[in-house]
Amino acid sequence: MQFTIHMGDPAERTALLRMLETWRGLTCASVEFADWTPEHRPEPGGILFWDLDDCPPPVAAVGKCALFLCSSSSGAAIASYPLHPAGLLRKPVGMDKLWAALHRSVKLWWDSLERLEITSDRCRIRLPLCDLVWVESTRRNSLVHSTQGPIATREALTALEGRLPRGLFLRCQRSFLVNLRHVRRLDSEGLCMSDGAVVPLSRSSRSEVAEAYRQFCLLWDGGKGDGETRYG
Repeated sequence: MQFTIHMGDPAERTALLRMLETWRGLTCASVEFADWTPEHRPEPGGILFWDLDDCPPPVAAVGKCALFLCSSSSGAAIASYPLHPAGLLRKPVGMDKLWAALHRSVKLWWDSLERLEITSDRCRIRLPLCDLVWVESTRRNSLVHSTQGPIATREALTALEGRLPRGLFLRCQRSFLVNLRHVRRLDSEGLCMSDGAVVPLSRSSRSEVAEAYRQFCLLWDGGKGDGETRYG
């Protein structure tokens, strides 16, 4: 899938691109970025981010892609009605606004999500990586905890770890692996996950995990800044 960007201000374009790259990494979406030019037509099924303060988008620029309009004007929603945008972003665009707009338009990019194929009871499940919350080892097998519920698999935790992107997924100790995006806080009990579970930490692993989580929080809060993820 392709995200095409047209922003009149180079600084705004750079800021939007940086936020989109952060979103892509945290969501595990297979998305490419391109700048709009008169010669470049966005791919059908893609998303076009257009700076309405610079100029109205030509019909040829939109084509069969979804349109996200960016404007500092409070009247942009009314002015853009004939364009039928998929989303409106009030400038200056922050990660919280961008995240919310993309979340409301999940159908546009759902098929671009990277997935983990898991075999469970002879059934193959293709789980979006962003839906994987944490994994625990059960002897030679693993139990995958997802937003859709637990999934038992005969694959070892080490094998699953090798198929997941580093930086987002952390082997916090021998028997547990977590998706840092789903960690809500780190306290004396361990890592508190979005599904209500608490993943315990050993004394030997706590310092290393705390630092990895702190670095992740800096990335997340630097873009999204909603205070949802905490460390300490």
